[in-house]
Amino acid sequence: MPKPRGTIEIIETGGGLTLSDKKLFNVILAHSWDKLADATAALPPFRASTADLKRAIGEETEHSNARLKSCFDRLMSVRVEFPYLSADGELKEGGAPLLSFRALPKGKGYAEWSFPAELRPALAEPSAWARIHLAVCTSFSSKYALALYELLSVRVNLREPDWEVDIDTFRQLLSVKNTSANKNFGILQREVLERAVREVNELSAIECGYTPIRSPSRGRPVVALRFTIRKKERAALTSAARATEFAIDPVGPVGKGGFAAGARDADTVDLEDGKTDRDRPVSVLGLKRRISDTAVERLRAEYPGTDIDGALDRWAGWAASQAGKIRNADLAFAGFVRKLVGEAGPVAVAPAPVALPVRSSRQTLIDRLAAEPLDVRTRLYKRARDLGAPEVRAAAAASNIHKWLDWVVEEVAASLR
Repeated sequence: MPKPRGTIEIIETGGGLTLSDKKLFNVILAHSWDKLADATAALPPFRASTADLKRAIGEETEHSNARLKSCFDRLMSVRVEFPYLSADGELKEGGAPLLSFRALPKGKGYAEWSFPAELRPALAEPSAWARIHLAVCTSFSSKYALALYELLSVRVNLREPDWEVDIDTFRQLLSVKNTSANKNFGILQREVLERAVREVNELSAIECGYTPIRSPSRGRPVVALRFTIRKKERAALTSAARATEFAIDPVGPVGKGGFAAGARDADTVDLEDGKTDRDRPVSVLGLKRRISDTAVERLRAEYPGTDIDGALDRWAGWAASQAGKIRNADLAFAGFVRKLVGEAGPVAVAPAPVALPVRSSRQTLIDRLAAEPLDVRTRLYKRARDLGAPEVRAAAAASNIHKWLDWVVEEVAASLR
């Protein structure tokens, strides 16, 4: 799909765009591309199924369009500046909202949207765009990685693709809102730059590196970045394609043999390396992409003082080294964050979480659970395993409940009231 070069500048307003918003913009632009060029054409709104749009942003809810509506609304709040040729032939600086209209059904159906008429020719101008792969866009787990990929993709085919950018402009182009990352290059490098470069190199058809450029003045602060940009060789491209296409569970209707339509069989030998998908260790990025944006946003609301992105990196690194299969990644990551923050309880968000029992009542809770039927204890242990609890022999035995109770303590407390 096409994506803009420097001739079109997107100015974020309010709280900024999320990764889901940017993925949605890429998808609706791909659906609109062939009809954008004529600003005078009487076009009905562009349209696409809500199922396709939600799948692109990682939304798994089948009936609710609330999150999709929020993404559209944030896109409508964005201001775009672009070169505009007026009726008198004068080239002016144009400005418009990114979207002029959106409509969503209450349930399943088609979403509709429109771009401002004056903006459509600028969006459709071939010389203002690079070709960007939608499968790559929807695979990124960081909005900074997606933004960096878009910036580098427009340069990779140039005769001199390397790119030097001053540090303040770079922060603005990536829409870095974190105050600490805006003031401290070390934090910017750790929390934004390194993660973005790592994902671009693993998932896309380009590979990049960067060198900080320091000022000769006292303290030698970093004043600019110099990026090297190259197209990948065939072997590296195959690896990236495998990561973007097969690292997440297939979606779609289930066909014969229990596989989703078009899904890759985990036991089929790959001609490139002679291995099956089941033989290969799960990748850290593959695990990160299994965590839904909804789960991440809820954890951010519950634990506002915790670096959830950093916790996601740590959890994915830990989970990739485990022998057991992660059955429910959202629940497993939530349990990991709970263990990480220790005694700090979550901030109450609707619906209010069940209050944790105090430590002095833990043994009482174990005793009460031990009196429950075996199938109840077995079910709760399976839930704890989904959340990351260790494997325990005879886990449902009363003497072993203490080994996994902490992972499901809220659920146990609520069910035994």
